Amino acid sequence: MNNMSRMQIIGLVVVLILTVLGGVLIVKKSKKHNLVKWVGLFLFLGICLTWVFGYGYYNGTEFSDAGWMYRQGLTDLPYLVYQALKFSLDKIVFLLVLGGFYAVLSTCNGYKKLVSFMAEKLKGKETITIIVASLVFTAMTSVLSQSFVGLVFVPFVISVLLEMKLDKITAFSTTFGAILIGLLGATYGSESLYYFNYYTNISLTTGILYRLIILVVAFVLFNFFTILHAKKVLKENVNEVEADPFKVSKVKEKAKSWPIVVLFALMFVLIILGYMKWENYFGISIFTKFHEWLMNLKIKDFSVFGALFGTFGKTSDYGAFGNWNLFHISTILIVLGVIIALINRVKFNDFITAVGEGVKKMLFPVGMFVGTYMVMAAVYMAGTMPTITNLIMKLSSEFNPFVTALDALIVNTFHPDLGLTGYLVGSYLVSAYAANIEIIHTIFITLYGFVGLVAPTSGILLIGLSYLDIDYKTWLKYIWMFVLGILVILLVLFTVMFYI
Repeated sequence: MNNMSRMQIIGLVVVLILTVLGGVLIVKKSKKHNLVKWVGLFLFLGICLTWVFGYGYYNGTEFSDAGWMYRQGLTDLPYLVYQALKFSLDKIVFLLVLGGFYAVLSTCNGYKKLVSFMAEKLKGKETITIIVASLVFTAMTSVLSQSFVGLVFVPFVISVLLEMKLDKITAFSTTFGAILIGLLGATYGSESLYYFNYYTNISLTTGILYRLIILVVAFVLFNFFTILHAKKVLKENVNEVEADPFKVSKVKEKAKSWPIVVLFALMFVLIILGYMKWENYFGISIFTKFHEWLMNLKIKDFSVFGALFGTFGKTSDYGAFGNWNLFHISTILIVLGVIIALINRVKFNDFITAVGEGVKKMLFPVGMFVGTYMVMAAVYMAGTMPTITNLIMKLSSEFNPFVTALDALIVNTFHPDLGLTGYLVGSYLVSAYAANIEIIHTIFITLYGFVGLVAPTSGILLIGLSYLDIDYKTWLKYIWMFVLGILVILLVLFTVMFYI
């Protein structure tokens, strides 16, 4: 090992020590703006990495050192915001639209009645409610092409759970936590898995049995702790309804809730149809063919649906069921929000006010989410992660699952987008360790979900904690036993995969 490599290892160790010391300081001293400080700490650490590691990139198995460093400084901070917005704009638009949609929905007496009705009917059935709701969110995330799309139902489920006198941690675990478990055990779904496979040219079915086992084990273990916590909370008779950004009051007058049930059912069906990659994964082309037929349907040489769907939506690559992105569900939420306002005779000024209030409530979660992508932008522009990967993987002369796991933990911590990881180091992984592709794939996919449960660079984690105003320290105190348990299970599984 040359002197430069030794210095880089020392630099990496120093950064890790700074992480621990900074975290301890925040935990002990922080009273307000806890999440902001954690994101700020990791942004600072990401910038520190750009001062230690030079710009590097892979060309097959060959690592190339560009010979220069892209050190981030003060004047780069605004540019990091720009880069973060560029990477995450579709998700930002979706979150803001979701906030406006639920603000309008919360003015509807039928929705208020539905929340109260569900809370009353499910009271005393908390265990089965948690399991079923968590299972739906986990399964959707594991198989659908967009991990964020499950958030469409999260505000409703949280309102019901808090109305049942469960606490914020239980509500978070059942919704946001379940989505993260779905990422940890991604089988067919998530855009991260899709793009990681795309850039590494790895088949979807590679290691899918192992990922399915991880999904089941993680789901059972995670919900075991959630239910234990929920039972403890019920004995204490807590009331945290006020923590719900879209809490609703009980309706005294008569109101029909069935239209809202139909609305949610319709959205669920559209999400399953739109975000399951039917043709790519299962060879089902009927939806693509139907979309092409619909777009070519003309009335006197005028393509009605082609014009209605627009330039972007009329192509089967984006508009057909199975190929939807977050802009599609955002459009549906906007349309349904307008329909709800018209049916309930909401005045235009009141509608705009409600949408504005909903958007305002999502600004802090969006801000935290953008912060996580700023961390990624810092190390991405500096070419830091390929250099770190090259350094770590050279710790062993041959493939080692634990060295690979260490690299995956570090890279995934600073890369909240696994697809980008595949783009930067994927060609090297599949070329250098062709005989171990299955275990490499499993390690990077599962540890991406694992990091998402604990790291303050996890977008969904930060959105959820800020949405429910949960302190990061409180979350770590709750989740640490599960994290330790699932980490041991994963390491044992990696050992079995490699040595047996």
